[in-house]
Amino acid sequence: MVTIRPNPFISPPLEKAVATDVDVQSPVAREFKTRSQEQWQQLIDYQLIEWGCELSGLDEDGTETPSKETIQVAIYVATVLGKQGLPTPTRIVCDAHGGIVFERQASSFFESIRVSADQSVEYVAFEGLRLVKREPWPLA
Repeated sequence: MVTIRPNPFISPPLEKAVATDVDVQSPVAREFKTRSQEQWQQLIDYQLIEWGCELSGLDEDGTETPSKETIQVAIYVATVLGKQGLPTPTRIVCDAHGGIVFERQASSFFESIRVSADQSVEYVAFEGLRLVKREPWPLA
């Protein structure tokens, strides 16, 4: 199985941005990470696994369907990001070249995680129309 080295990915989770020891009993403070992991798990269960089971349903003219291996890497990436408590994407799509893209938009900030057909993973972030970060996400 492919393993991914820990890497700060996407925007930092809310729990790190507002960490406090004052209110540890409220639902927001107590369950934030659990909800994030549940949302990632739903994305895995109801999107990625279904794509893996119904590859023919992804066929469109001029596009390449993601392979089962690419879908497995996308599931692994989603699992790692969920365990890190990071926000779920606003959209997940297959690209025309057999890859899978996780996209998240927050105001003028846009970020994407692309799992390419060769199972490489890349992170890209834009502030408005300006590219602010582009880097491979190493799989170990």
